[in-house]
Amino acid sequence: MFEYSESETSTRSLATLVIIGILSATFIYQWDIFALAEEILPTFQTSWLPLEVVAIWRFGCFLVGSSAIVYMFRMETGVMPVLEHESRNEIVVHPIGIEKFVTFSSWNLILNTVYFSIASLISVSLLIESDIPRWLEIVQVTVFSTALGSAFITSTIVRHVILPGEVRIRRKHDHQFLFHNQIMHNFAAIFIAIEIIVIRPELQPHFAIFGLILGLLYALFAYPFAYFGGGYYVYSFIDPRLRLAPLLLVGLGGAISLFYLGMWLVTILISSNQVVGSIVAIIWVSLIVQFRSEKFEAEQ
Repeated sequence: MFEYSESETSTRSLATLVIIGILSATFIYQWDIFALAEEILPTFQTSWLPLEVVAIWRFGCFLVGSSAIVYMFRMETGVMPVLEHESRNEIVVHPIGIEKFVTFSSWNLILNTVYFSIASLISVSLLIESDIPRWLEIVQVTVFSTALGSAFITSTIVRHVILPGEVRIRRKHDHQFLFHNQIMHNFAAIFIAIEIIVIRPELQPHFAIFGLILGLLYALFAYPFAYFGGGYYVYSFIDPRLRLAPLLLVGLGGAISLFYLGMWLVTILISSNQVVGSIVAIIWVSLIVQFRSEKFEAEQ
């Protein structure tokens, strides 16, 4: 799957991205996505908890996310195994500052923080009975839908792919459990799951298209970064020169959308039975988070 093709596949990979972009735009228009988002706005503004509690909860999540972003930016250096563009070999780089935000996980952190910043603002506006711009409410729904798929696929891949891989090659990976990594890999999914349990939003399956678009945007960022910027791919499968690169690109966006659809089903279950649905959400989250490294790794 991760073998390089004898012929150049970069052109096909870029063509795949163009096709994904065209199809996404077509579906957004045909399904009238933003009208659907507008229809469910009230479900993001109500809860079985007092609005004051919801506002405090959302603002707390925003503060935690913001703190993680600042911490990530200010920490001296990072540790990042990457695929070098020229040599096609794995190397370890030590990014500083803004360079740390080239990972999909960091995009997940930013999405999560942006959602809770908007949700906090809207909650406060409701408390003081201030008018809320309709466009901001629609943005809240779209960002939440995107962050939902992003958070759950990130936690799943880190827990079941990246960390086991580090253990398998017996590479020290304590850096994966620093504060900012804990937030982007674990607590982003936890925050989103609790938000679902608390507000019980009425999502639409059509919003899975936002996951596809997120995958598209990340690929459009990763290619120029590898060619003209950092000179590496954070994830080996994103290299457009791979033999199955076009399929892998479709798989990236499709996987984010699939995780969104899974959580959409959970929201339906929560609407039908709060207790059962909440238990399912909690069990799902417990299966995709990990808060510390393997014991034998820590002893090395």
